[in-house]
Amino acid sequence: MKKFYLQIRILILILSSGIPATANAQFMFSAGVTVGGGFLKSNSPSVGAVTTSFFVETNTVLFSEVFPRLGIIFAKDFNAIIPNVEKPYFPWVQGITFKGVTTQYFDGRYFLEEGVGLLALNDRTFSDTDNWNYGVALSINGGFDLRGFNLDGFKLGAGAEYGITFTNALQQYSSIHAFVLYTF
Repeated sequence: MKKFYLQIRILILILSSGIPATANAQFMFSAGVTVGGGFLKSNSPSVGAVTTSFFVETNTVLFSEVFPRLGIIFAKDFNAIIPNVEKPYFPWVQGITFKGVTTQYFDGRYFLEEGVGLLALNDRTFSDTDNWNYGVALSINGGFDLRGFNLDGFKLGAGAEYGITFTNALQQYSSIHAFVLYTF
């Protein structure tokens, strides 16, 4: 668990120390959350899961059309939220993603955004398993932009995310989710 928090601190440091906010003409900072369902898999059959994530993003002068997004993901066996299920252990995963996200707008306020990036995933599919796996995460979201002219406000929508690791147990997760994003 300490390694997980250390990795989060390192990614936040990298994200925040790159370029000062005054370097960009219009600095934007956004935070969002997703909630949905999907599956998780390791050296095991697929398990239906409840998924959630929290993410932050900002703009940089390095890329005008790509926003760096740092996210924390969590997925746990769907049976964990069903009342009166007496299982000794429910498989789960947690991890962090660092993606580049780009957005296209269609006919006013409708949008489609795509993201691709790096993934660090903590494998907890079995009670005696606790290892970190590294790979890639891909996402696609679509929705409605409620922000005004000054770009402060909400974006709402739905999307999908897929993550696969290439080390240790070749762990995977997927999520079909609803999301909300607020730009400050």
